[in-house]
Amino acid sequence: MGSLTAALASYLHARRAQGEWLVRIDDIDPPREVPRAADRILATLEAFDLEWDRAVHYQSGRLAGYAAVAQSLLEDGQAFHCSCTRSELRKTSEIGELGAWYPGFCRTRSTHDRATAIRLRVHQCEVNFVDGLQGAQSHNLSTLTGDYVIMRKNALPAYHLAAVLDDIEFGITHVVRGIDLLLATAVHIHLQGVLGAPSPEYLHVPILINGAGQKLSKQTGAAAIDDRTAPSIAVTLLGYLGVRTPKELVGAQPRELWSWAAEAWDPASLAGLTRLSEDQFMD
Repeated sequence: MGSLTAALASYLHARRAQGEWLVRIDDIDPPREVPRAADRILATLEAFDLEWDRAVHYQSGRLAGYAAVAQSLLEDGQAFHCSCTRSELRKTSEIGELGAWYPGFCRTRSTHDRATAIRLRVHQCEVNFVDGLQGAQSHNLSTLTGDYVIMRKNALPAYHLAAVLDDIEFGITHVVRGIDLLLATAVHIHLQGVLGAPSPEYLHVPILINGAGQKLSKQTGAAAIDDRTAPSIAVTLLGYLGVRTPKELVGAQPRELWSWAAEAWDPASLAGLTRLSEDQFMD
């Protein structure tokens, strides 16, 4: 429910602006991927009449392009090879929301005796932006992340690099996603600046939590959605987003609900909220 709520928020935002809504599958971590997970995601979107406007983009089809950009940043001196292990970083660094802060051990190292990741150099850097829902943001990457990974030791791209390059490639103008990715946005804006690319507008919606205060996700044991009950769940999803469904539309197919809700959608009703309980906006 948490993931579908965020997807619906982005869908309504695009439809209200008469823009395109795109679907991207972040399949760049094969060891952790669940078989047929992407198929199930797309089937759920179809069951809820969340129609995308271009062909589904699979990041696994652009691996060579991601690697080429990382190599270019290496050659320009804006990135460097790093052989530090996670255990080494845990011993010497603070662990934050974006992982271990990197102290720069390999910045000047020229040789390595084991596999390396590629990190982007982060100099004293304050990233400022205005989020469409959470307001003014200011994050110092030199203390938040330090030099961050853009290519992992297994030669696969990091999420930050792949997401930013895809946003550039497909001309993304607005990103609507969960607030759990708010800090990652500072990294993305920094990388966009390094690459000389414009930044999209960002809007981070509150995460949905259960009675124990945990984010509703598969990591916390949240139940999968039953696509057969889409009409009733659709009303619930709108309620999570602060959109009250008129009585005459209760029980309607999602397509009809979304057509109405695109006009009723007002993210300002969620302004300043970081978490939504399952009953926060429900009668």
